[in-house]
Amino acid sequence: MPDNSQILVGEMRDAMRSWVTMGDETRHDNQAEGLIRMDIRHNHLEQRWHDLRFSLDMTIFAVKEKLHKHGAGSVAHMELYLRRSGVENTIFLYDDYKTLGSYGAGNDMELFIKDTDPFSMAANGGLENTSLVEKYRMKDEDYDQREKTLRAHVRQERDKNPNFRLFANKDPNKVMDGGERPKTPEDVHVSYGVGKRCECNPGGRRGTIKFVGTVKGAPGTWIGVELDEPQGMNDGSRDGEKYFECRGEKYGCFSRPENVVVGDFPELDPFAFLEDEDEI
Repeated sequence: MPDNSQILVGEMRDAMRSWVTMGDETRHDNQAEGLIRMDIRHNHLEQRWHDLRFSLDMTIFAVKEKLHKHGAGSVAHMELYLRRSGVENTIFLYDDYKTLGSYGAGNDMELFIKDTDPFSMAANGGLENTSLVEKYRMKDEDYDQREKTLRAHVRQERDKNPNFRLFANKDPNKVMDGGERPKTPEDVHVSYGVGKRCECNPGGRRGTIKFVGTVKGAPGTWIGVELDEPQGMNDGSRDGEKYFECRGEKYGCFSRPENVVVGDFPELDPFAFLEDEDEI
């Protein structure tokens, strides 16, 4: 007699089969009369098309045209085979002018596409195996010689400041007094005082701290910032509750302390980068 573990495995297998096939008997109940759903396979492609809809009145030629639009290849080089119940029971749909219904096609059967084109792009993984595609790769030395790249920018900044880090404040002393992030809510209130200028990351958005504390529905301490530009996600409110006043919609944001840098961040002039010859 089988032991309890074998019985349990069998019961689990049967339960899984019942769950996977649940509803299979009724899946075609609301299907329009004269329509069937079949799966499609291709001799050159791993991709399969599941539950494509066909009319029983469609000619084989019309079926080929539809499959062509789904990426199955050229109609002129397409042979179709109807698999009724496995590979053994397969019919070659040789007559383009006969209908699917005349071949006995039905729901949940499979159409197998044979691409006879000797120059088919799909053969040998030509349309699916990306490793066969030659890709451009720049040599590291060539990239090093280019100007106005991210690597060149980082190199220039590190020549000025060996401690430079991308997306970090250039002067670590400007982060806050003592150069450390606050670890307690009390430290947060001191270091991120209301009215201080700051920069919010990501994006380097500048603004003024308007709120420090907890926000309903969000754990931890949050910094409410009135942004100089409409680059935020709110107007100082969250879930209908107002936490601070700001210029209007999109001028407010709530950020974690680790994403806010306090320091000398004056409001930027959006036209400051223009040179004299750029304006008249």
